[in-house]
Amino acid sequence: MRERLQKLISSRGVMSRRAAEALIADGGVAVDGITARLGDSADPETQTVTVSGVPLPPPPAAIYILLNKPRGVTSTLRDVHAERTVRELLPPALGYLVPVGRLDKESEGLMLMTNDGAVVRKLTHPSSGVEKEYLVTVKPGRELTITITEGKKHQVRNMCKDRGLTVTRLIRVREGELILGSLKPGEWRYLTEKEIRYVRS
Repeated sequence: MRERLQKLISSRGVMSRRAAEALIADGGVAVDGITARLGDSADPETQTVTVSGVPLPPPPAAIYILLNKPRGVTSTLRDVHAERTVRELLPPALGYLVPVGRLDKESEGLMLMTNDGAVVRKLTHPSSGVEKEYLVTVKPGRELTITITEGKKHQVRNMCKDRGLTVTRLIRVREGELILGSLKPGEWRYLTEKEIRYVRS
């Protein structure tokens, strides 16, 4: 199946999509020996793609990580102004993993990270209907549990604001069948076989 080159290169763990775009623009990517241009696609099953003269590696084994994102860490990977991103919390040996969905910088808790593009697309699609449960501390002082199935930006914070409540802490504790459990902020673990079957289904 043909894929855009920058997406293909990123999915093989060589570099980020943005870095691949820059390399393509600089003439560093070729398909069947012909220098590629931005916007070009290739079928890795039938064509040879080289990156800086090196053949594209085979697809990496799928990796699924459950991370407890701390407050102050950015979940988006393309924010040039971010002091820290979730990728910096994981060992480089895990390769290029992307977060599934987002948590704003001041929010904490469960974040799935993977190199499985199909899982990313499935779980972030608006029709997925995956429940997300949050433990929310608000002023005046109380603790709420809020469950939503949509993922609009700052949705939980805005829901509280509309009711005259100020959020002082927000932790995502569950996403579908994935449970944060006892992981401390900044800690991570591999998904269990049962959890992997769930996110793939």
